[in-house]
Amino acid sequence: MVLYPQILIRPPGFGKSTLLSALEEVFLHGVAPYDGHDSWFKGLDIEARWQDQGQYLVLRLNFAQLNAGCTTVAEFERQLMAVGSAFGRAHALKVPSSPRNFWALFEALLKQLPRRSLVLLVDDYDAPVLSHMGQPDELSAGKTLLRSLFSSIKSNLGKFRCGFCTGLTRYQDLELGTAANSFTDLTHDPKFAACCGFTTEELKQYFADHMRAAAAVQHDCAPAAVSPEQVEQLLDAMAQWYGGYSFDRAPPKLCAPGSVLRFLAAPQARLQGYCDAWGLPQLITQALARNEQLRTQLSAGEVVVKSEDFLRAALINPTAYPYSLLFQTGYLTLSQPFTLDGTGHMVCPNQETRLALDRLRAQL
Repeated sequence: MVLYPQILIRPPGFGKSTLLSALEEVFLHGVAPYDGHDSWFKGLDIEARWQDQGQYLVLRLNFAQLNAGCTTVAEFERQLMAVGSAFGRAHALKVPSSPRNFWALFEALLKQLPRRSLVLLVDDYDAPVLSHMGQPDELSAGKTLLRSLFSSIKSNLGKFRCGFCTGLTRYQDLELGTAANSFTDLTHDPKFAACCGFTTEELKQYFADHMRAAAAVQHDCAPAAVSPEQVEQLLDAMAQWYGGYSFDRAPPKLCAPGSVLRFLAAPQARLQGYCDAWGLPQLITQALARNEQLRTQLSAGEVVVKSEDFLRAALINPTAYPYSLLFQTGYLTLSQPFTLDGTGHMVCPNQETRLALDRLRAQL
């Protein structure tokens, strides 16, 4: 586990929240049983690999949850301050009686902590910005709030064991400037490429009973009567529907866990798409409407993009440079690495995303 803060960008439907829940558990309790509870990690690789001794303070902030129901960034900040104050009281820290904003509260709490004692986990860090697209004043307020949070982290790095944020947009897309330059974007890091998705091998290893049960529904027989060939056929079909994702531009291809788990929970519903509300549909529809070349390439089944256009900040000009936006929201994935001249190839990863894109294109 790394010391400095990290950001992981994944589309909706990928197991970002589950990943942070596992990180929260391992830093709070380690890999051993505790308080009469079994370890989360018994029998897993991390059980033998975990080297940290003792426990850490863990501050878990679910920005999407805190932002739910808020109509302004100021309302969100009040929710955030309530969580921060509760964290301080729970750990016997002196909480300012009337902090002027979350930045002041966070700074006051950090100053009281020992070195390398805090683990910060933030779910959907960009929620207070994405919920206000098209509202310039609130959008600016959301960026200011994130900038102050990242600035506090940057100026107090010594207090952190590690930090980990997940979200939909890259921090450079939010124009946070140098406030976020202590973070590392892990989206394309090969070491983390498969951490939030399922490979077909993992489905066979960890979901064997569920796979047989789902195959039994498909073939109208008892699970005990399902053959290995029928399980393989179902795996192939699930990969066609929910797989095909690549985050390090190389194998293995991943399946979206959200969709896989919904199917396995109710296989009688048959294979279908579950990504009706995947991220930022309004921006994506606008990008499709105003970019004829993109529509033509999508119709042909492949989008060819230059690396400089793929890396441009998608939220600043999403209609001219929609490629990373479509990648970040899961509608496209890289089908092969960028060539030496900087050319990349992107495709819809699976049937689920093709149907979702078709529905967005039908609105044009």
